[in-house]
Amino acid sequence: MSVKYNSVEELMMQFEPAIGKTFYELDVNHRLVGNGNKGVLGQIVEEGVFHYPINSDHNADFPNLGIELKTTGILRKRAGVTFKERVPLCSFSYEETSNTSFENSYVWHKCQNLLFALYEYLEGRPYGEMRLIHGFLHRFSPEDIEVIKKDYEILSAKIQSGYPENISERDTNYLAACTSGAGHGQLDRYASNLFGIDLKPRKFSLKPSYMTQVIRNLMTNEDVERITNAAELSARTFEDIVISRLQPFIGYSESDLINCFGRMVESKDRFERYIAYMLGATGKVNKLDEFQKANITLKTIRVEEEGYIRENMSFPAFSFIDVVNEEWEDSSFRESMINQKFLFTIFHKINGEYVFTKTMFWSIPEEILDIEGRQVFEELKRILSTGQIVRGFQTLSSGRQIRLNNFPKASQNGYFHIRPHGLNASDTNPLPVPDALTGATEYTKQCFWLNSDYIFDVINGRYGD
Repeated sequence: MSVKYNSVEELMMQFEPAIGKTFYELDVNHRLVGNGNKGVLGQIVEEGVFHYPINSDHNADFPNLGIELKTTGILRKRAGVTFKERVPLCSFSYEETSNTSFENSYVWHKCQNLLFALYEYLEGRPYGEMRLIHGFLHRFSPEDIEVIKKDYEILSAKIQSGYPENISERDTNYLAACTSGAGHGQLDRYASNLFGIDLKPRKFSLKPSYMTQVIRNLMTNEDVERITNAAELSARTFEDIVISRLQPFIGYSESDLINCFGRMVESKDRFERYIAYMLGATGKVNKLDEFQKANITLKTIRVEEEGYIRENMSFPAFSFIDVVNEEWEDSSFRESMINQKFLFTIFHKINGEYVFTKTMFWSIPEEILDIEGRQVFEELKRILSTGQIVRGFQTLSSGRQIRLNNFPKASQNGYFHIRPHGLNASDTNPLPVPDALTGATEYTKQCFWLNSDYIFDVINGRYGD
């Protein structure tokens, strides 16, 4: 028999004793016996914590309160807690999304108020040993509602324009329509017949970057800087607002910017400070609430007078062991790139002075990621799994000896390469197998890099978005 809760306070009081307990302890109906699937964790919380039976009701889990329950894992990292994955909300209907306004949509009706039951994900441990660590009720802020509404309208417009097969998670900022089904190779038969084209089944979900920022804001209880308000976001997309604030400064030399904002300390990040002032931010652009939630990264690009970009573009260091244990489709690198959006701000050096010449939002095309990026990933995986890391040594003019490795180079692939990302040679990560030549069990941290030549072509319009 299900229990009815009459207030949010009752719900939270019921949840509180479960904090610190493992899923084994909460599994009153033994759903984990012979089943290591994380899909049963939500059912365990429903039955073992809130004492209501599993059902297929399409309403919110606590309909009288309009609250939907979500059980999801978080990771503790050096940078803070992060959501392990996107948060699925409900099934995605191509037909309804194209014909129904956001305010009247099923996803908004069901998920306006979300009660999160968080557990700490522990790599390599059975789900039953993982513990509930926190619970909170999430209500969307007025600003977030406007962004999510725009996300919904973008998806609706793509279907209405006749291109439902081109829906991608990169289309939107907070709300995504992610593929679902075993192996993501199934078809949504009803939608495929309705639209006359093969369409993948999808679910509405909240992006990990959005939920990560939400939980960090909650746990730190710090004021986070924003540069937009709900009224602005109701009228225009976030991207349009950003571009409109930067556009008036196109053509300004660094001298002009100094006259506007004052002289900066002579360093590379002074260009980021110029952009922050243009946007009306007092802190770092990449720390802004909107940028964090939408996984947007500002990159200032300097083009030298000779017509080249000096720096390649780096990404966070990866785990050698993770690379070997991952398949490309679900790899950490692909997942991070497929959901990553960049704000490029380009400064050309003209007559000895940098001039702000262009700004653009950009995401790497999926076909390039899945062909060129995969090629580098698979070669890296082969090298690591066979222990063929070091290919020799070189003695520098100083007399210091350095190792030469077999990791993919910029000359081997026109888009990606692998290079060090550690503080120095002693800043290392463990190897999955010892290096065949040296016997080393650790190696200097590495990361994926985007080649500067490719970025140069992108900002000059030689590749599409």
